Amino acid sequence: MSTATSTATAATATDADGDAILTVRGVRRAFGGIVAVDVERLDIRRGAITAIIGPNGAGKTTLFNLLTGFDRPDAGAWALEGRALEGLPPHRIARLGMVRTFQLTRSLGRLTVLENMAVAAQTQPGERLERALLRWSWRAEERRVAERARELLDRFGIAHMAREQAGTLSGGQRKLLEMARALMTEPRIVMLDEPTAGVNPALTQSLLDHMRALNEQGMTIVFVEHDMDVVMGISDRVVVLAEGRVLTEGRPEEVVADERVIEAYLGRARAPAETPAEDGDA
Repeated sequence: MSTATSTATAATATDADGDAILTVRGVRRAFGGIVAVDVERLDIRRGAITAIIGPNGAGKTTLFNLLTGFDRPDAGAWALEGRALEGLPPHRIARLGMVRTFQLTRSLGRLTVLENMAVAAQTQPGERLERALLRWSWRAEERRVAERARELLDRFGIAHMAREQAGTLSGGQRKLLEMARALMTEPRIVMLDEPTAGVNPALTQSLLDHMRALNEQGMTIVFVEHDMDVVMGISDRVVVLAEGRVLTEGRPEEVVADERVIEAYLGRARAPAETPAEDGDA
């Protein structure tokens, strides 16, 4: 049995107890001579809110990119509810129930907010060439998608912007749109890359309230964050990355008391000269 196959088997087997929804084994990614991610083992608990923290360049965003199919690892395997994901493109991973947002929002600026929502919906028959001319065969689905999109826009407080071009939204509104758009796929796990970055305090609280509400409905949430007040206030679990590796993980109060974390991250992050504007991960 190859190393990749045995790793995948281990990742799948770990989910058998029903505790982990996402299992990661031996995932490694290097750029030239620089190792950006080298995660030997990571289990994301089902139904939990898990924060991933670490200093700039720790590999947080790169790990997200790997797990969601936007980059390819040099080695390793990972599985969602026992289903191996390595080698799958992002759209197939999304269909299996895991979606992500980006540190820098990626809306389709010339499309309306409602159109941005609609393009994220899964299995739309009208997108197939052989069905496109048979409008009667997909009009009902189109109405269902539009209804779902409006419900989500209303939930996130931006329904009044539905007919506006997405490019006219503020940074905070684009964060809300991206989160709402991710839910169009009806995922089981949502991965949020710095959801509160660049957002004013009032909107930050709104985003956190949405995260809590989604979690209370049974959704697993994983998010990258620099603001330790946010991390301490909402997380069930915290994973600390340093130089691409998992330094430690545990409950928030345990992690912040760990001397290794203080040395690798917290002390520098709280220094006035090192307040990060962007993640800057490799």
